[in-house]
Amino acid sequence: MMQKIQKNRMLDMTKGSPAGLLLRFSVPLFLGSLLQQFYNLTDTSIAGHILGDQALAEIGATAALYGLITNFAIGMTNGFALAVSQSFGAGNPKKMKQAVCWMVCLSAICGAVLTVGFLLVQYQLPAVLQIPEETAKGALCYLTVVLAGFPLTIAYNLEASLLRAVGNSVTPLLFLLFSSGLNVLMDIWFMGPLKMGVQGAAAATVLAQGISAGLGLLYIVRNYPELRFSREELRAGAGFVMEMFWTGLSMALMVTIYNIGSVILQSSINALGSVYIAAQVGGRRLAEFFYLPGLALGTSIATYSSQNYGAGCRGRIGKGVKAALLLYGIWWLIAVVLAFFTAPAAVRLITGSDNREVIESAVLYVHISLPVVPPMAALVILRNMMQGIQRRIAPLFCSALELLGKVIFALWVVPAYGYPGVCVCEPVTWVVCFLFISGAAFLCRGEFRDEGKAEPGECCADDSCEENMA
Repeated sequence: MMQKIQKNRMLDMTKGSPAGLLLRFSVPLFLGSLLQQFYNLTDTSIAGHILGDQALAEIGATAALYGLITNFAIGMTNGFALAVSQSFGAGNPKKMKQAVCWMVCLSAICGAVLTVGFLLVQYQLPAVLQIPEETAKGALCYLTVVLAGFPLTIAYNLEASLLRAVGNSVTPLLFLLFSSGLNVLMDIWFMGPLKMGVQGAAAATVLAQGISAGLGLLYIVRNYPELRFSREELRAGAGFVMEMFWTGLSMALMVTIYNIGSVILQSSINALGSVYIAAQVGGRRLAEFFYLPGLALGTSIATYSSQNYGAGCRGRIGKGVKAALLLYGIWWLIAVVLAFFTAPAAVRLITGSDNREVIESAVLYVHISLPVVPPMAALVILRNMMQGIQRRIAPLFCSALELLGKVIFALWVVPAYGYPGVCVCEPVTWVVCFLFISGAAFLCRGEFRDEGKAEPGECCADDSCEENMA
């Protein structure tokens, strides 16, 4: 009989209550995402308070492009990690080591291509993004420093994805907690006494992520012998490697196609001027705080679905989706109340601006977006579930719909109606894409049936089941 993976330090999501497992797994993800937002908020708030609205606009002018590149890399590593999750769920240690080996190799190639590609086109970006002339130089300096350290960002996200694939979402949070505090101190020092401007904010982010990557590598090597690999694992079949590559590319494109639309939309915001760039930075970053639980649940359901799919416990997948939607619905009710009572003060804190037009425009964005978040959360959860069960086409097509919607708004709606057009863009695209992905998930409902198990008790579709005694 095949040797089983020892799962005492890992979270096996093929047994137990789906709601309990998702909550246990997603809370550290939510807190980690919150700390990641804290990175961004720290850059924004300190830059706004120390350097003023101009620095805020310089950081915000390239935010969508930086998000595009970063999310592509995160999507790739999350996609590669699905092969690790499936092997883990199936209890196949040899295949899991091969998946880890090629996850590292493919991520290294991805990082090199993205970094070199940016360096080749960086000086054309201000014109493409329609960045105002007075903002262009600082914006490009900020982006150059951040992306020069991009391999460190990829290394951290690779390690975090790998640990999450085997059910550990707590350790990446602890590393991020440490580096977040360090980021705050370096932000203040670099932009304050050292007077490095927005380049200091970028340098602080890069160094903090590099420290997280170093700590993560040390922890994995010392504590997870199951994830160590040798040259022998490089001999995995071409079919296995290509399957990993296409899964990673599919996850990356699912996010990136959406972000391409955000870059196009950002260019239309940039054309409105620095006031609206600053307003979008404040409004968007406040709104993202309320989006985070949905994104954390989406990542959780990808790991949950992938583990159960690999183990043949497919009857649990539908239950997990329902549990995730219920958990986010509870959070959304709280979020709407918080947003409507705290938005003006929160925007002032984030931006450091006293400009009335900046504050009012940012609050308008939050008040329009938050009531329409449930379709977005359902969209994220269903797309990630379908990726976890190797249904790649529908999530990609859904992202293409989002891209089309943002292009329409950027080219015609925003120029005609100004910033209110920006505020309604995403809510409209969320609803359209939610309707599509719901139909696609309904059509593949036949996937949510358990396969026959070789041994009794290996998985259970009920909310409780006994532990595997293997």
